[in-house]
Amino acid sequence: MSSKMIFITAFIFAFIVVLANYSVQFKIGSSYLTYGALIYPFSFLFLDILSEKYNKKDVLKMLRYGILFAFLPSFFISQPSVAIASIFAFFISQHLDVYIFFMLKKLFPKLWWLRNNASTIIAQFFDTMIFFHIAFLATWGFKAVVISALLDFSVKIILSLINTPFFYIFAIRVKNKIYS
Repeated sequence: MSSKMIFITAFIFAFIVVLANYSVQFKIGSSYLTYGALIYPFSFLFLDILSEKYNKKDVLKMLRYGILFAFLPSFFISQPSVAIASIFAFFISQHLDVYIFFMLKKLFPKLWWLRNNASTIIAQFFDTMIFFHIAFLATWGFKAVVISALLDFSVKIILSLINTPFFYIFAIRVKNKIYS
């Protein structure tokens, strides 16, 4: 991946994260679910598409730039606890996603749907638990944090499965057309 491509994808990645950080502050109706649950899963889809097309070193480099690009805007548009929790959870979960993705790609090269969904679902579980506990435990209380985190994670699982055809179209099908 060229340096230009790393920066472009890092900015796109950071935009998704910043938008999710802003929207996670708003609950959907009177539920415990936030709008961030609907936006943030796209960062994992984007990361998995890049992981399918590029090598781990380049993807991790893009990810680290994305973290840097997302931090300051997140800090200014959301509560400090949300920004700190987001970047911390983001750093851990997105790295976990990349490592699991590439491990599964090596072990099961033909099972593209497995690496896409398993890496995303596992990483999002850690992301959700870390994020909600750091961002909201002090203000929402334990019960609300656990309920919100479980609802948020449930939505992320559903969106991960819904995103599978998009992963196929943008990562597998495109790659197969390029190499055939």
